Amino acid sequence: MRHTLLPLPERIALRREYYIRDLIVLFFMLSLAILVGVASLFPAFMKAEIEKNQIKNTATTSIKDTKDSELKSIQSNMVKSMALLESLSEEKQPAKLSALVAGLISMRGDLKFSAISATKISSSTLAMTIQGLAPTRNSLLLFKKNFEVAMPGNKVDLPVSELAKSANIQFSIQLAEKLP
Repeated sequence: MRHTLLPLPERIALRREYYIRDLIVLFFMLSLAILVGVASLFPAFMKAEIEKNQIKNTATTSIKDTKDSELKSIQSNMVKSMALLESLSEEKQPAKLSALVAGLISMRGDLKFSAISATKISSSTLAMTIQGLAPTRNSLLLFKKNFEVAMPGNKVDLPVSELAKSANIQFSIQLAEKLP
């Protein structure tokens, strides 16, 4: 450009125009390069975002499953503990079998027991079978009466066939005792 026929002020204006055009082309190329770079990174970004969401969902599900299993474990332990506490509770202390047998022995009179078996029918009823020897029919009937009077709701099933003899009676009676 030094050997042009243009006057100096117009050459300066022309150079300035070339520099401006060079800058415009440079900025266009940079913006195009940035646009292509962003466009080429977009699929990778989307893939990473999808994987992040999947891992987050998996972690959430895993934590929820862990919490559910821990919660079930805690609940089962709590149920066991509550059952244990209820059985140890003084308010609902069940009658001890030894105390019930001791009560039977105290009201037996002349009767001799050879076997006693007990079965819990419900939370408030105990079925007992007593076998033994009664010296007289009256002593057996007295035991039946004393047992029924001891607590309302007590029942004695004394077969009539056992009352046929008047002395040395082998007996087997069924008792239904209400628990306190």
